[in-house]
Amino acid sequence: MFKCAWCMKKIPEDQPLSAINVRFVEGVDYKDVEGEIIQVYLKSRNTSVPMIVTTEDSEAKKHGQDGLFAVCDHKCGDKMKAALAKEVDTFKNFLDAEL
Repeated sequence: MFKCAWCMKKIPEDQPLSAINVRFVEGVDYKDVEGEIIQVYLKSRNTSVPMIVTTEDSEAKKHGQDGLFAVCDHKCGDKMKAALAKEVDTFKNFLDAEL
């Protein structure tokens, strides 16, 4: 079961899941935790949020995505994108995705 990276509510198994795909800036490396859900500290929110780290052989990685933030709806997704835009030391870009 996933938690929304913005509101931290559990996302039910039967609910559609959306995500914000992110690409890390050069020098940021999470290879040692590929395929895991980790907590990433966001300075702009002053808190840690869950992020799924893509694996080297995943479709997401093949499309240039390094991590995914699961969100429960578009409202939380928009807020999460606004927060990620402030995290220029960690993330290069981000896109919406359906999981």
